[in-house]
Amino acid sequence: TLIDAQVLAAQAKVASGTPPERVYAVLSKENRTAQPPEQDDDEDPPEDTKTVFKIALGGSPARGAATALVTIVEFADYECPFCVRAEPTLRQLRTDYGDKVRFVFKNEPLPFHARAEPAAEAALEVRAEKGDAAFWSMHDAMLEEPRDLSDDGLVELAVHAGARADKVKAALAKHLHKAEIDADADEASDFQANGTPHFFINGRRLVGAQPKTQFAAIIDDEIKKAQALVDGGTKPEAVYDALTKDGKGPEQPDRIAVEGLPGGDPVKGPANAKVTVHEFADFQCPYCVRAEPTLREVAKAYGDRVRFVWHDLPLPFHENAMPAARAAREARKQKGDAAFWQLHDRMFGDGTSESKLSRSDLDADAKAIGLDMTQWGAALDGDAHKTEVELDAAAADKLGFKGTPSFVVVGAGSKSGYVIEGAQDFGAFRKLIERTIA
Repeated sequence: TLIDAQVLAAQAKVASGTPPERVYAVLSKENRTAQPPEQDDDEDPPEDTKTVFKIALGGSPARGAATALVTIVEFADYECPFCVRAEPTLRQLRTDYGDKVRFVFKNEPLPFHARAEPAAEAALEVRAEKGDAAFWSMHDAMLEEPRDLSDDGLVELAVHAGARADKVKAALAKHLHKAEIDADADEASDFQANGTPHFFINGRRLVGAQPKTQFAAIIDDEIKKAQALVDGGTKPEAVYDALTKDGKGPEQPDRIAVEGLPGGDPVKGPANAKVTVHEFADFQCPYCVRAEPTLREVAKAYGDRVRFVWHDLPLPFHENAMPAARAAREARKQKGDAAFWQLHDRMFGDGTSESKLSRSDLDADAKAIGLDMTQWGAALDGDAHKTEVELDAAAADKLGFKGTPSFVVVGAGSKSGYVIEGAQDFGAFRKLIERTIA
């Protein structure tokens, strides 16, 4: 986050005349001046372990009796080294507290752990075939060192837990349990469980592979509360719901009114799509480049249920952004939306490198998609399409968008939509698209 902000600040300095070799000196001086007064480490606010969150248990795997006084929900990732580190502590808690504590597991495969999702698939397939006891056997094996989370390694562990090799291979290949994994990940996002392992002890948050004393302090406190409820007549199996019923629910995603969205901008996808993703973007913006593979993944996953609308927001410190925006509009004028998206895709490339937007690059792209080069030259040498681009930028300003890419996810016929800012991962889009469809 800091790097992204400083890249933008540096680009703005260069655009306003600061020599590139002076950017470090200028920005470090400005940042130092803007730094708030230093505080002692012991003045940092302590982690909030008091607030109770209303975490639904659903049908997640559970270890321990439903009558336990304390329920610990863990969001975890099988590839995460900190989840591995937490396991000895959790084993010790099971020994110390016995049937007073039950454990519930929810999947949160982090996007930078390539083997986390396959491991979750394999564990859930074991559960589907052989039940919770086999699931926990598989779970424990995957979180013990040394471990092999390759497909072959997962199949071997699953077979040892009682599952059929062919079914496990099918689950890995076809992502048969993806819906359940996604639902867990969405719940983690709802409650800002943004790293693993992440625990909720009768709804009280505890983050990371903490020492046993940290868990015990909360567990002991919760046992007293739970026992008081039981003594007052609450059935033991209803204790968790009773203690969390007034807990804090998930934060609602940001919504904005969309009546001011420009009409007539480039569109890709059917008019009757259930969801429209509006993107305000800049062809020179590296974060817009980074977002492209995610948008392609969205298009592949949702097909005709989602359409995309492009709105120009060329940032003033990107010298090639306005010419590129006008160029794409000229392609659209000559040959329609299909030509716009062809040029759009060529300018963004494969999503892994900077856009190539010099005039010679744009001319080459125009020739490649068969545009009339006489009309093209006249448009780019003049100020054609500038008004269309500026209308989009004005709409972005009205919506409060200052950076790119910025998105609004809107349901068919809705007057408001969910906001996504920045080059978020597929999960961020999937969550809001699914919510919109629902």
